[in-house]
Amino acid sequence: MTDAPRAGAAGQAIDELVARLVAQFASPYDFLRELVQNAMDAGSDRVEIALHEHAVAGDGDDAEVVFEIEVVDAGSGMDEAIIDGELTRLFASGKADDRTMAGGFGIGFVSVFAWQPDAVLLHTGRGTEAWELVFGRDRRFEKHRLDEPFEGTTLRLLRTGRRAERAGIAEAVRDSLWRWCRFCPVEISFDDVAAGGGPERIHDVPLPSDEALVVVHELGDTRVRVAFAVPPHVVLLRHGLVLAEGGPAELLPHAAQSIEASFDHLRVWADSPSLRTDIGRDHVIDDAGRVAVERVVVAKVHELRGALIERLVALAGTTATWSAALHQQYAYLHEHLRCERDALGSALDRPALVRRAGGNAASFGALARAARYGLLAWCEPDAGESAQWIARCEPAGVPVVLATSRCAAGWLGEAAAAVGLTLQHASLAVRPAEPQAGAASLVELVATVLREAKLVAGVKLARMGAEPDALIGLAVGEAALAVVGARTVPQPREQALWLEERHVLVRAAMVHLPVQPLVSVASLALAIAASWPGARDRADELERVREAIDALAKERR
Repeated sequence: MTDAPRAGAAGQAIDELVARLVAQFASPYDFLRELVQNAMDAGSDRVEIALHEHAVAGDGDDAEVVFEIEVVDAGSGMDEAIIDGELTRLFASGKADDRTMAGGFGIGFVSVFAWQPDAVLLHTGRGTEAWELVFGRDRRFEKHRLDEPFEGTTLRLLRTGRRAERAGIAEAVRDSLWRWCRFCPVEISFDDVAAGGGPERIHDVPLPSDEALVVVHELGDTRVRVAFAVPPHVVLLRHGLVLAEGGPAELLPHAAQSIEASFDHLRVWADSPSLRTDIGRDHVIDDAGRVAVERVVVAKVHELRGALIERLVALAGTTATWSAALHQQYAYLHEHLRCERDALGSALDRPALVRRAGGNAASFGALARAARYGLLAWCEPDAGESAQWIARCEPAGVPVVLATSRCAAGWLGEAAAAVGLTLQHASLAVRPAEPQAGAASLVELVATVLREAKLVAGVKLARMGAEPDALIGLAVGEAALAVVGARTVPQPREQALWLEERHVLVRAAMVHLPVQPLVSVASLALAIAASWPGARDRADELERVREAIDALAKERR
């Protein structure tokens, strides 16, 4: 090998450059990602990483040892031209100080010095050549030709430490490999030799079982996999090597304008040679390649939205026996649809997405039209219970759908509100009304006011259900039933009103009627008007009740 003097200033500048390159890496163990990349580029089908411990002096956890991280690949290796022209361009020979920055240099190999090894030993061979390179802590190296042939590349990093450090080093190696290399298309293994147990394979596939729907785009070397699932997560890769991962808002900035509504339940796995990183390898460059990948993601999200609606329509309308497993799948898909509600808007009104208690499917629009009182009832998906609630609620103009309490508190309650419906359990929505005698004068006076105000045809006293939690209920049909919690009242208003005999306002009016009849009637009538379905939207009802109270007062003077 020819030696030549090195210019001091140029050498110092290159030393500083190498130091900056090493400092670019977020973790000193990120060099493993670079070595795996180099192995794949060299055509290796495997990369074997091992942590060895060599005793030096002492006993116990405080014993001095030499840690060795060994990385072996079966790639094409390097000949002298590659070693001199690419690998060692930034390093000074131990026998000569000449080095230049001309040509390419191996950033991946530079990264090994982030671990601060005392020595680095490289064995590599290509064709008939085999070489050994030894780097010191100062990064100067010596190169020797080997007599015996050598295939592939083996790199050993050596560093003195204490035995107690081994577990932490092993965990850091493992974490780095699982973070960056778990999707690589080559076989990767890690063996913590001192711990025993043999090699651990570093391998994962982007197929979590909790994903509701998945679509895949494949074109050339680009593969994009988009799914609805929680928690949301994005992984950006090139040739199976992770470049970045995190939340959709962070890693899909260009897609946000189109699909931000999906970010709460979006998983993306995008592997493309169009994705590039900066020199530290942990930041994906914002360029045309990245924009192109994000366009694919946007298109796939729109495809997922359509597939989600189709899946729910098929499930809601299935003729198969409705089971707990089917309902779980149905509710899970609806929770995902909940995330898309704002984005889809009125497109959700017409598809038959909801399973009615009778076994057929209905759209939210159809349910809104069928709900005579703006009230939607739900019941558990139990055949025996469903029949009971259907018989009570459906003839009263209150449609019944299958749901659980979790559905009612989540997606179903939100969907019902979006089409102007109030959601209640079937047992609360339509209740048996037990007529009660007594307080005839109070009931008649209240009925007079409400008839004059054109709210109802008449008033009856009753007990509605187990608890006196509602002041009024609308009487329906000839059966003694009360619709409680109605959102609207159909025109013309000809039905009678059930008044809850146990309600605190009714009890108070009964007590004060003999002493202050007009005050008792007025307070009760105004309370009924205030709780009247739609009163918040039609304040004139309160005014009509006041006018009817004034007319009653004049009549009784």
